[in-house]
Amino acid sequence: MNKSTIRFILLCLMVVLLLPASANEIIAKYVIKIDAEKRRIDLLDGTQDEYVTLKSNLQSEQATATYFGAPLQIVQGIKHNGQSTDALKIDQLKRVHEILKKVNSNNVHFYTQVSPIFYLINKVQTVYDNQRLESILRSNVYASLNLIAFYIDKPISEQFFKIAAHSEPSELLKHYNEFDHKTWSTGILDEVARVAPMKIKTYLHSWNAVHRRIKESSNPMTEQVYAIFEERGTASRSYILLNDIENGKLSIQEAHSIGRFDSSLFQYLIKMRSSATLHGEHSVDEALKYQCLKQVRVINDLHEKSDAVRFRSLNQFNAFEIYTLMVYSEDEIYTSTFLGMYKRMMDKVEGGDTYAFLYRLNFNQFRTFIKMCAGYNELNSFLSKMGEWDKQQLFKKLVEGIENANDNLSSAVAIADTYGSIRNSMSKYLFEQAITSYYEKVRYTDTEAEKLYSIILNVFNIGGSSSSMALDSQAINLRILPIDRLYKEGKNIQQHFFFDDPDGKASYAHFLGTFRNGKWEIRDKGTYVLVKSRTGMAVEIYANKPTSEYAGQDAIKAHFSATGRWPDVVVHRGHSYFVSAAIESLTPNAEIVFLGSCGGYNNISQVLKYSPNAQIISSKQIGTMLVNDKLCLELNEVIRRGEDIIWDNLWLTLNKRFAAGSTANSRFQDYIPPHKNLGALLIKTYRSVL
Repeated sequence: MNKSTIRFILLCLMVVLLLPASANEIIAKYVIKIDAEKRRIDLLDGTQDEYVTLKSNLQSEQATATYFGAPLQIVQGIKHNGQSTDALKIDQLKRVHEILKKVNSNNVHFYTQVSPIFYLINKVQTVYDNQRLESILRSNVYASLNLIAFYIDKPISEQFFKIAAHSEPSELLKHYNEFDHKTWSTGILDEVARVAPMKIKTYLHSWNAVHRRIKESSNPMTEQVYAIFEERGTASRSYILLNDIENGKLSIQEAHSIGRFDSSLFQYLIKMRSSATLHGEHSVDEALKYQCLKQVRVINDLHEKSDAVRFRSLNQFNAFEIYTLMVYSEDEIYTSTFLGMYKRMMDKVEGGDTYAFLYRLNFNQFRTFIKMCAGYNELNSFLSKMGEWDKQQLFKKLVEGIENANDNLSSAVAIADTYGSIRNSMSKYLFEQAITSYYEKVRYTDTEAEKLYSIILNVFNIGGSSSSMALDSQAINLRILPIDRLYKEGKNIQQHFFFDDPDGKASYAHFLGTFRNGKWEIRDKGTYVLVKSRTGMAVEIYANKPTSEYAGQDAIKAHFSATGRWPDVVVHRGHSYFVSAAIESLTPNAEIVFLGSCGGYNNISQVLKYSPNAQIISSKQIGTMLVNDKLCLELNEVIRRGEDIIWDNLWLTLNKRFAAGSTANSRFQDYIPPHKNLGALLIKTYRSVL
């Protein structure tokens, strides 16, 4: 073979190597990559058997379905989708590969962080009814925006993005390039500009696709946003006041002047927020939340001071302003802070008419407020300040249209909480009448609405048509917790959280005292203690010392990480503002979560996010060690004896432990067992039928 021939062959090889791979080859490459990741995950437990072995059969089955079954089904759906382009198939396979690539030995047991994503993808692939598909995407807007490649060519994409503009505008804009090529893309930006101008302005300081489209838009509202940019740049807070700039009440300069100072902005926003129509709603609410949290955090930090000192700052605010402070601080407000603010708000409500009060606020955030009142046992006092007709109108407004809300499941839980908190029989009847009436209105015209309201009616034992079997199944599952779910590898493991403040130290001492009865031994581990059963089934309770709050919790976590054995029971002991530490530690291993803090009932959705199978014990109002310790001990005695936990029986036993008329007995009535937690029941049922 001469040199020229060799050079020709080499040249041909180079040309072949430099040619771009065909789409089919790239698709095949990603399928191989996904299979390789599945094999890697399979070996994390030391055995290649297409099974993820965790600490219980239930967890193992769920993890196996998440890491192997779901990706297989999704990949098959991608490959055989004749209506999808090759480019979309590649994008979709890349996303599946990226998800699996992040799974390792340290997080394999957190499969509940992966399963909702794969669940969404699978539903998008298999659901062809546009109305139902939109409901599925809306059930988790944030996650759906990270899966655009799976539905970008479906008819519902444009409508869904307009919905997302209201609840997740920032995340939507991050993904704008993924749908910029669509003819309707500028219309989505127009909607973001209308509801969240402060999010748009962050893209105007440089030249990018969003900036270009905003500048080109002929939409009057978008043009107004761009006019603010041209006059004041991106540093101004005048964008928040878009509503009154657009309607001529303010010039851009006047809006800028108001926005310069927190006090003037806060008061102006409250008045503007009560408008019948409001542009820039998301930015207004975000600004109000920031302003309100600043005020409420000060009150929170003074929780050990006298009420006169703690709530002094409220003297400057009227009832509408105190209401606003509460509803926009829902995620961080302490129980005692809410109760103190509620009392001072009610003292300032003009004429004591609570319905007229909400009306003057244009019912801004009223579902949040009603839910908070229900959670902190103030709902009945609030309802008592309005007439029967007013209650009827309030309930009607409360229950109607939640199927169209961006947070429809959250709104449904608020309705369940409200109903469960009503004590007055006439009020209960009016509430039932309102929701039954609306159910009859939607049951034959809106399939997804019928499904949601049917679940709510069944939770109330009023009766809907489509969800009774699903609800009954969930209710039965919650009444009894089989003991074999609480014992994994021959023992029951628990973690109890204590915190470094006077209440935490008193609670910890009282807690240890209840276990000094001969049936348990207490071992000092330095920063934490280990309480072990002496007789019966093996139970190990890990509890950090309150004086070693962080070190103790970290040491316990390190022990669980080293053994790969995570707690079956998690108990939060302490004020409500510490509860995130316990919730964020949860894994799918948790079978019981006991929120012993004040208002723990308000955290059920967060618990179920981390531990979807957990049964939850919580208080609707004041958590106290007088109840918590007896409840913990009695629960652990049942576990130690190896008996199934029948919640009705346990509650009857506990009721006898507290003297009639005592403070402890009164507080215990506000504790909710798992099978009577209407919010948890609703969430679990809705997710099962979605």
